[in-house]
Amino acid sequence: MKVAPEKEEISNVSSKIPVEITREQLSQIPVNAKVISIGKEKGEIQKFGKKPGGVRYMVLILTMTCLSFMMSNVICFNFTVLCMPGTGESSELSENKTHYIGYTRKEKTWLFSVVAVGAMFGLFPVIIGISTYGIRKVFFAAGMLTSVTTFLVPIMAPMDFNLFLLLRFLQGIAYAACMPAVGAITSSWASMTQQGLFIAALTTFGQLSSVFSMPVAGELCVSPFGWESVYFLHAFISIIVFLMWFAVFTDSPKDNRFVRTMELVEIQKGKSNAATAQVHEQEPTPYLEILTTPSIWGVWIGALGDLIAVQLIHIYSPVYLHDIGGYSVEKTGFAAAVPVLFQFLMKMFAGHSSDRITGISETTKLRIYNSIALGASAVFLVALGFVKEGQGMAGLILMTLATAMFGFNGGGFTKCAALVSRQYSHFVMANVQFLLCLSMLLCPLLVSYLLRNGTIAEWRLVFFVHAGILVVCNFIFCFLATAKPAPWTDRTLKPSASRNTPLYTLKA
Repeated sequence: MKVAPEKEEISNVSSKIPVEITREQLSQIPVNAKVISIGKEKGEIQKFGKKPGGVRYMVLILTMTCLSFMMSNVICFNFTVLCMPGTGESSELSENKTHYIGYTRKEKTWLFSVVAVGAMFGLFPVIIGISTYGIRKVFFAAGMLTSVTTFLVPIMAPMDFNLFLLLRFLQGIAYAACMPAVGAITSSWASMTQQGLFIAALTTFGQLSSVFSMPVAGELCVSPFGWESVYFLHAFISIIVFLMWFAVFTDSPKDNRFVRTMELVEIQKGKSNAATAQVHEQEPTPYLEILTTPSIWGVWIGALGDLIAVQLIHIYSPVYLHDIGGYSVEKTGFAAAVPVLFQFLMKMFAGHSSDRITGISETTKLRIYNSIALGASAVFLVALGFVKEGQGMAGLILMTLATAMFGFNGGGFTKCAALVSRQYSHFVMANVQFLLCLSMLLCPLLVSYLLRNGTIAEWRLVFFVHAGILVVCNFIFCFLATAKPAPWTDRTLKPSASRNTPLYTLKA
């Protein structure tokens, strides 16, 4: 390797990296260093453009797509419940029967909740599987499971209600891999200066799934293809995108044949040896230390408040817009997609901007972004409670504003999880997945308790209660949040603050 002569002026040069670079050398490169040359062919300098490669962005996009369709397969029922017959009900419509009776209130609650139960059951095997076999095998297996079960729904649901419940349960088991995948892939594939972008982009699957599934389900439900085509289409696309992901992705960028040396350096610079170790080289996950770290509990409490309110939008926005807003079935699909579309755009903006803003500490940024996500959303939910029946446009605008603000969580508790837990973020995010499942259980139960008759007064109470949950959870997060890595991510680190120091410390 040859380096540029000292007399040659090259801007933004802060490090010169050998070709056969070790993890020790990578960990010593400053996070903001910009490497301009690495090469060994014929002793020549290899100069690259502004960006050292785009494989990590391909991984990012494919993973976003896979996560989105895994979520889409779950939320299909949230819309098709408006247009599909109940188990055993005739699928034939006539002049005397213009719509299906559908499932009872109790059956709907079971079908909504059993996905969360399945995800809870699947969470522990996913955590062990990732630690043992890596995220590539585990996430691909989950993708195949969700594809097959989604394909079988139109076949099994009309035959037997218990079979339908079983399929929803299996969809939940597959869904358990989502958040652990977000944590593991961000930890291994995102550079230290792109943590916010990756964590924000990978957690948009809830929004992207609704943006695609709600309008598509609305159109297909009233088309000659019928409600069954919604599930067949989702299953087919899911298989395709997961096969594409499996062909490109590797657990470590170091093992990926598409990643060039410059991009590998860009991804791994500034990370500790422990953080860049491969699956079989990593130390056992320090479960007790993680579970007793106050800042991690701040992440989980902030996540719980956010997720309960998000579930309210995802599950009940079609019902609210149809029953209170007065939208027709086909228009409800498009209307329900508008809030989550804006949330997706806001989340991408927030994730990118949180990485770029300078002048304030990282911890302060976490608190500001999380307060916008949960606090501002709470304000708009309160305002939504005063919308009168039939004011569909006003309700849609306020719901869009409330939902869009949730997008700032990409620079809040989710980024905090990545910064604090580093290579163990798959476990921290797995617990966020558990909280997501818990919210999928709690939200229907809470709404079912508060919304007995579907009156405007009951909807107002629903929005007020969820706004209160948001305010309380955000306060606790802001009190416990920090951007410093926890000492269990690198044994050479000394505890920097009490909120980042585990109450239980593993003795050497």
